[in-house]
Amino acid sequence: MMEKTHSPRTVVIAQWQAIEAFHQALTTPATYLIAPTARDEDVVPLLPGADVIVTGTFTRAMANAADSLRLIQTPGAGVNGIDFAALSKQTTVCNVYGHERGIAEYIFTTMAMLNRDYLGMDRRLRAGDWRDHLGMPLPELQGKTIVIVGLGRIGAETARWARFMEMNVIGVARNPAPGSARTSGIDRIAGIESLRSVLPEADFVALSVPLTPETTGLIGPDELAAMKPNAYLINVARGEVVDEAALYTALRDRTIAGAAIDTWYRYPVDDQPTPPSAYPFHELSNVVMTPHIAGATENTFFYRWATINENLRRLWDGEPLRNPVIRPE
Repeated sequence: MMEKTHSPRTVVIAQWQAIEAFHQALTTPATYLIAPTARDEDVVPLLPGADVIVTGTFTRAMANAADSLRLIQTPGAGVNGIDFAALSKQTTVCNVYGHERGIAEYIFTTMAMLNRDYLGMDRRLRAGDWRDHLGMPLPELQGKTIVIVGLGRIGAETARWARFMEMNVIGVARNPAPGSARTSGIDRIAGIESLRSVLPEADFVALSVPLTPETTGLIGPDELAAMKPNAYLINVARGEVVDEAALYTALRDRTIAGAAIDTWYRYPVDDQPTPPSAYPFHELSNVVMTPHIAGATENTFFYRWATINENLRRLWDGEPLRNPVIRPE
């Protein structure tokens, strides 16, 4: 039996559902091979001879099968699903952004929902309870303090929205540059080692850091205890940035006022119903739960697929690629 061969300029895609939603948006001339999932058994047979794979997951088994792979193009910003240690030196990893505006909109939408208890109002009014109509004036975001942990693209866009809302903005960064607070319009920037000392000032804490060994468990019991009891946590980073048990306990016991959680601890396999956590967050009335959709907006996807198309063209033409990811040491 003859071995399967691929024509030049072959692209394997393991994120087909997102592409279908945008009318087969990859239009750069190539042979496209579609894997129904990103699992090894579906992807590995397609990789011999392939030049590119579009995926958020790349395993050692895939690397062993990829004999001519030049580019791993992730369909989003996160690269924690890529096994960099398994890659050959000829393979470049590129990611893609464009989600910062959609995520900033999510942060401010959920902040407003939590700040004014819209979820509680909705439940009460559905039961015919009008008590909120006669209650105290509602709070506003203006004048509140937001601590933004991570000042990359998402953090910077969130700060821009916060300035427009006339909030007080404190940024937390791993490597705060001298004068960066002034140039970014943020009131103050602290180093990540000073996080716990600025948390008591926050009415809202927005997490937008990548998941790394240093940021895993960044928000734990001590950090949650440092927050005010009327403060809210917004997590659009990764679930593991926050200690799962500590967050559930703080929300259940009202150590903090509430949270909006878009990134979780468990994700579905084969589209099977999957609780997003080992803890019953769904039983809590002070949590906005969303299924990792903060950046899944029309403009985000249009930008991303345009950028992926551009990177394919650049690869074929021998031009520098956009958004190459520096390999971890």
